[in-house]
Amino acid sequence: SGLVHMVGGMGAIVGAIIVGPRTGRWDPSKESDFEGHSVPFCVLGTFFLWFGWYGFNPGSTLSMHTKDSANLAGIVAVNTTLSPC
Repeated sequence: SGLVHMVGGMGAIVGAIIVGPRTGRWDPSKESDFEGHSVPFCVLGTFFLWFGWYGFNPGSTLSMHTKDSANLAGIVAVNTTLSPC
């Protein structure tokens, strides 16, 4: 888990360095014109993460070849759904 998160973090920082800051973000004369976020993109990103959690969390049971393991994956999916509440 630590290795996965370290590689993801390093990839994100390298990508941020390569892409650089947004145009006009640090220009004081354009400060009032800058919009900080996009609500539709925030919602879309949330759905992407949510979809990924449903693949990762129930998939972490590593098997669904018996009735008991499939039931466990179902419980994990329910917990994934209810955890933000």
